[in-house]
Amino acid sequence: MAYWWPLVERVLLFFASYFYFPSVNLVFWLYHTLLTRKQCVYGPDANSLLTVSATQASEMIRNRVIRCADIIEAYIDRIEKVNDLINAVVVKNFEEARKQARAVDDYLDGLDKSSEEYRNLSRTKPLLGVPFTLKDCIEVEGLVCTAGISCRRDVVAEKDAEVVRRVKESGAIVLAVTNVPEVCMWWESVNSVYGRSRNPYDTRRITGGSSGGEGALISAAGSVIGIGSDIGGSIRMPAYFNGVFGLKPTPGVVPLDGHLPEAIGYRERMLRIGPMCRYAKDLRTMLQIFGGKEAETQLELSRAANVRTARIFYMEGLHHFLTEALHDDCRWALKRAVQYFEKKYDLVAYRLDLPLAHNANEYFVTSMDVDGAPSFAKHLVDLKGEVNCLAEIPKLFLGRSNHTLPALVLGLVDQQKPFSEQKAKKLRALRDRLQRQLTELLGDDGVLLFPSFPTPAPFHHQPLFTPFNFAYTALWNTLALPVVECPMGLNDDGVPVGVQAIGAPNSDGLLIGVANDLEEGFGGWKPLRNPHPTPDNF
Repeated sequence: MAYWWPLVERVLLFFASYFYFPSVNLVFWLYHTLLTRKQCVYGPDANSLLTVSATQASEMIRNRVIRCADIIEAYIDRIEKVNDLINAVVVKNFEEARKQARAVDDYLDGLDKSSEEYRNLSRTKPLLGVPFTLKDCIEVEGLVCTAGISCRRDVVAEKDAEVVRRVKESGAIVLAVTNVPEVCMWWESVNSVYGRSRNPYDTRRITGGSSGGEGALISAAGSVIGIGSDIGGSIRMPAYFNGVFGLKPTPGVVPLDGHLPEAIGYRERMLRIGPMCRYAKDLRTMLQIFGGKEAETQLELSRAANVRTARIFYMEGLHHFLTEALHDDCRWALKRAVQYFEKKYDLVAYRLDLPLAHNANEYFVTSMDVDGAPSFAKHLVDLKGEVNCLAEIPKLFLGRSNHTLPALVLGLVDQQKPFSEQKAKKLRALRDRLQRQLTELLGDDGVLLFPSFPTPAPFHHQPLFTPFNFAYTALWNTLALPVVECPMGLNDDGVPVGVQAIGAPNSDGLLIGVANDLEEGFGGWKPLRNPHPTPDNF
C-alpha cells in the first residue's frame, strides 16, 4: 500500500480539485443566488466614536476629550442596530456597563490632573473606559457561559477567567458576550442555544468559528476589541472571514484558566487565548495586558520590533486531497502582501515548499488525540453523562435534538481511531520535525506569509462538505507557533481576504509589527459604506 499511495493520492487530488470541490461550490453558489444578500453598512450617520481605536479611545477618555458614558452608549446603540442581522451578541451586560462608565467619568472628574495617579493612568489603566466583548466560552463573573452547550444555558460563571480579570484591571468594561459553535469545536458559529451567526459583509456567509460571533461583532463596528481563543484557527478564521485582526500568541504567555472546555495534554499547547480587534495598533497593548509579566519577560513586547530587517518567506498553501485548492482571490492577497514588503524594504522574499506541512490534517487529528481527555460526546452534555451521537442524528432531523449536526458528526468521528498507534507516533515525529525546521529557519527575524484559508468566506452549511479546509489554520496550532491574521481588503464580491503571518516562538512582537505594516499598506478593516441603505442594511 505504501508503494501505491502516492499514485492514489494524486488521483484523489485530481478528482477533488476538478470535480468534487467545484461541484460543491457551484451548488452552494446557485442556491444562494436565490437568497437576498444583506449587509451591515457603516453609513455616514454612524457615530464617529465607533472608528476610534481602543488605545486612542482610552487616551481621549483620560484627557476628557470624550466621556466614557458616550462611547459605551455608542457601542450599545450599534449593537442594538446590527445584532438582529448578524446574531453575534448572546449575553448583554449593558446596564452594568453603563454603571461602570458613570463611575469612570466620576473618578476622572474628581482626579487632580497634576497628581501622580493621573500621570500614571496610561500605565496603570491603559484601557480605562474602553468597552470590550468576548466569546461565550471564557468566564465572566455573574454572566451566563454556555460554550454553545444546551444544558449550560442557565449556568452563571462564579468568577472571572484570569485574562478577563486582567482586562478589567486595565480599566476596560465588559459590554457583551458573543456566539460560538457547540463546544467551540466547529468553524461555523451555530448552536441550539442561540442559533447561527451571520457575516456582516454578506449574511448568506459564515462568520467562522469558534470565535465567530466575536469576529462578526467587531467587524460590524459593534465592538472595538475582543477576547477570542484558538485551538485550530478559532481566532484567525473569524478574523479572516470578517476582515479584522486576530493574534494566536506563543504558548505560555496568556493563561488559559476559565476557558471552556479545558485543554489537557498536547491540546494545552495548541489552545491559545488571544486578542481580536479592528485596528492593528491595539494588538500590542492587548497582548501586554493579556500576558501580564510574561508578555515582557518572555516576549519583550516593550521593545520595538524592526520589520525592516526581517527576512520574509512565503508559501502558497497546502496540497492535500481533503483540502480545497487555493482560490485566486487568496493567492492574490498573498502575492500583494509579499510584493508590499519587497517594495517597502527593498528585500527579496523567499518562496518555500515544505513537504511535511501538507500533512496538516493528519497532524491535527493526532495532536488532538490525548490520553485521559473526555470524549466529545461527554462534552456535549458538559461532562454530565454521554450523548449517543448516532441515535441523536435521527432526532435532530425530527426537530427533537438539542445538538447540532456538526457536533454530532464530530462526536462520531471522535469515537474512531483513524490511525494505528505506530502511524500516530510517526505523525507526531514528523510534526515535531517540521516544528524544529521552521523554528530554526525563521529564527528571531523571520516571518512566513501564508494564505489565511483556501477560499473567501463560505456560505452557511458549506463547511459540512469541505470540513478539512481548516487545515490552513490548524497546522500552526499543531506546531505551537504564534500567528497573526491580517485583513487585505475586499474581493470583487465584497467579502474580506487576508493573509497569515507566522513566526518562531516568542516572535509575537515582530508579527504585530507586520500587522501594523500591512494595515498601513492596505487599510486594514474595511467598513461597508452604502449611500442608499435598505431596511435590511444597518
